[in-house]
Amino acid sequence: MNGDDYIERLSSAFERIGSWSYDHRGTVLAASLGVLALFVLAASFARFDNSFENYFDTDDRVYSAYNRYRDDFGSDETSYILYEVPGKPHGPWNLEVMRRIQQLTETLEEEVPFISEVTSLANVEFMEPVDGGLEIFELLEDFPDDQAALLEIRDKVLLKPLYVGGLVSEDARHAAVIIEMEKSSVDPLDEIRFDPAGGDGFGNLYPQVTYEKIEEILARPEYSDFVFYHTGDVPLNAVINLVTASDSAKLGGITFLLIALTLLFFFRRPIGVVGPLAVVALSLTVSIGTIGLLGWNLDLVFGMLPNLLIAVGVADAVHIVSEFRSYHSKLGDRREAVRRTLYLVGPPCLLTSLTTAAGFAAMAIAPIKTLAHFAVYAAVGVLAAFALSVTLLVVFLSLGRRRHKRATIDRELIEAKGGRFFERALRAVADFDVSRRWGIIVFFFGVFVISIIGMTRLRVDSNFMTDFSEEMRVRRDTEYADEVMGGTNSFVYLFDTGEPDGIKEPAVLREIERLQLEADQQADVVRKTFSIVDLIKDINQTFHDGDTSYYVLPETRELVAQYLLVYEMSGGDELQDYISSDYARAALDLRCKWVESSRIDRMADQLQDYLTDQPVRTAELSATGIGALWVQLMDYITQSQLRGFLAAFSVITLLMCLLFRSLKTGLLSMIPNLSPVILTLGVMGWLGIPLSYTTLLVAPVAIGIAVDDTMHLVTRYRYEFMRSGHYAQALALSLNDVGRALFITSAVLVLGFLVSLLSSMDSQATFGVLLASTIFVALVANFLLLPALILTFKPFGPESDSASELPSP
Repeated sequence: MNGDDYIERLSSAFERIGSWSYDHRGTVLAASLGVLALFVLAASFARFDNSFENYFDTDDRVYSAYNRYRDDFGSDETSYILYEVPGKPHGPWNLEVMRRIQQLTETLEEEVPFISEVTSLANVEFMEPVDGGLEIFELLEDFPDDQAALLEIRDKVLLKPLYVGGLVSEDARHAAVIIEMEKSSVDPLDEIRFDPAGGDGFGNLYPQVTYEKIEEILARPEYSDFVFYHTGDVPLNAVINLVTASDSAKLGGITFLLIALTLLFFFRRPIGVVGPLAVVALSLTVSIGTIGLLGWNLDLVFGMLPNLLIAVGVADAVHIVSEFRSYHSKLGDRREAVRRTLYLVGPPCLLTSLTTAAGFAAMAIAPIKTLAHFAVYAAVGVLAAFALSVTLLVVFLSLGRRRHKRATIDRELIEAKGGRFFERALRAVADFDVSRRWGIIVFFFGVFVISIIGMTRLRVDSNFMTDFSEEMRVRRDTEYADEVMGGTNSFVYLFDTGEPDGIKEPAVLREIERLQLEADQQADVVRKTFSIVDLIKDINQTFHDGDTSYYVLPETRELVAQYLLVYEMSGGDELQDYISSDYARAALDLRCKWVESSRIDRMADQLQDYLTDQPVRTAELSATGIGALWVQLMDYITQSQLRGFLAAFSVITLLMCLLFRSLKTGLLSMIPNLSPVILTLGVMGWLGIPLSYTTLLVAPVAIGIAVDDTMHLVTRYRYEFMRSGHYAQALALSLNDVGRALFITSAVLVLGFLVSLLSSMDSQATFGVLLASTIFVALVANFLLLPALILTFKPFGPESDSASELPSP
């Protein structure tokens, strides 16, 4: 079967699909409603979750280490409430303020769900020496009678390094309440459901209910003169869940409205609006239902889907509606117009859907789990949009009456082609391509060179905090807490001695202390460090009447064991924060600022260089914690960008060559699709915009979308060339027929992606602008570079005086 037979058979198949859908529109409508009901039900099983569980496979080496750490030390998720009281003398150490902090601590313990412990200056564990041992008590167990007594307690606390930078700032102007959680965002659903009968909406699940209760308590009138800065895992995860849900609904609605107005402006008929949007709404439902059916979660990356699928899903419908209007204006018969439309437009719509779906699906090989999931449900949505465009859309096109008046037909035909303005503009583009084809090629070559140089400056980096808009309170609170106190991002070194009680060895403790002191030198990132070493030093100092010269490690294993035994017998209960229950493993926790992952990576590299020169010999050492996961995520981004783009480009190029049955045509068609991607990545490099876990999607997604217009133009160009035998004439005819549809689809895509500027997440806004810019450049490349290449290299064969006989649709 040659290329012409192949396209002809596809065209005939779509001609029959169009006729059947028209004749059985009741069946098509009923089936569509059934699909809608099924996937709405499936979508109800999907829930919002932005935890690290969504980014890593459970067998990932770094994530496995993180889970082992959590097995020993429990959930590492916290709410960290920094506070100051500007109008009060002595700030947090004001007597009346401290009474309310005591009340706040008790209220949080009693009312907030899913917590394991609340620690504040009112109840923090404090040690003092007594004859033969230690006395361990809550700091304000006996509440002081006057301000002077409280200030004496303040002075004692400020001498304890264990508390400074965690519970109280060095200048004593700020203090904190630390809420440790008993649950984690990745725990099974039935364990994080607040009201067993309340359903699985995220408003009834941890961390949402925990965050909202804390916020409600902090907003009570009795704390109106406090300034709270609420940060930590709980507010960050909860706010992202809220933003993901609200942005999906808000931006999706705005995109729908904007695209509806755009379609109404171009088509001037309700059918040109309602039909495409119905297709998009149902395909979006299919995507979300797929997430539910596969047991996946709605996460931050999912937030890109509504805008993406609304914009992409409408493209096939625009081409079909545009062609239908032309035929209906000529023929006045809706069934015949549908038949001829799908004969001509069906094959390129299929091919564009396949290439777009392939562009998305290529990311399924990404090592970042949430991106691999996105690749699947986005591809499913694209294919669903195509299937609905050649079935359900026909139902909408069948509605209305026929028109036979000659004047009406002529007027509508001109309007269907875009009016005189579009005709003249597209003719001018064709003339420019013919007369300036070498100039166009040279210009784009220069752009390629400059862009490739920019790509060499591209860097992989991410800062989770800058995903949030600067106007968002959780970002301001976190950045302020990072500056005032210890950081809120955790990078952990786990020391595993491999035997019970191994941590009690002074040699092991000195190794921990040595690495801890080295980490303290990374002051631009590391704000504070915690380990069992700090607690043992504090015990030693306490045994010696608070003498700071004894804030050192004991010399013998026996003394270490004795200190720990006395500590536990005296009621101390903080050991589980530092060591495993069998004393075999200990954690060194580096509290870092939320900075660029490259800075965390550099800090980890410097510490690794130190450990290479002076290795730990008494225990097996591994890095874990949220900070280590971010470093690993950056490595995955580098791999995903390269793999995703190469896979998308390779798959789409192969499809183009197979579909056109020509290596030359397929390769030429890909050049205009490379240009917008290379230009966008080059601009990112020149402007210093890093590749993050969101912007890495730009290249594979853009190439999958940009190829749509190329497919429609090349298919029509080839069709017109086979009829006319002349490249210049075929170009004018093809641009006149599909140029307006290409412009409309690109306008819809650009406007749809620019809606992301309204997102509360800066990362989403950046992604939308980059993708919109890429689509605009792709349109320019398809109108200029693609025709110039075809005119120059003549991939459809030599020109002739007589054209091939192609059947009319």
